[in-house]
Amino acid sequence: MDVYPIHTRPTRELLLRLPLLPTTPDHRIDYERAAPDVVRALADSLETVIATFNLGLSAVGVILAHASAEVGSEIGSETIESLGWFIAEASDMTAALQSLAHSCRYYTTDYTPPQPKSVPMVRF
Repeated sequence: MDVYPIHTRPTRELLLRLPLLPTTPDHRIDYERAAPDVVRALADSLETVIATFNLGLSAVGVILAHASAEVGSEIGSETIESLGWFIAEASDMTAALQSLAHSCRYYTTDYTPPQPKSVPMVRF
């Protein structure tokens, strides 16, 4: 099964792949019924999004450190508070995504993608 590669927007790619996973009657992901290539592609997307968010959160932290009042910044307290809430939510999201990525990797540890077979040259 070909999963629609996007490669330029990892979060968008992740959100497009999530609905491809089957669920159980109690609304949990049914990894046993899921196509292994979809689950592996989803794990790749999850890990890319987690890394992207972690790098972004680190960059925001550096900016906040340089935006303190002692440095002479005029950033308002409301902005700093909003960034704090954003960091908290983004960190919670990456933790949840990490759990999902771990499950995807766990259920596909023994999966080997099919290898393309070469066709011998035709001689006339």
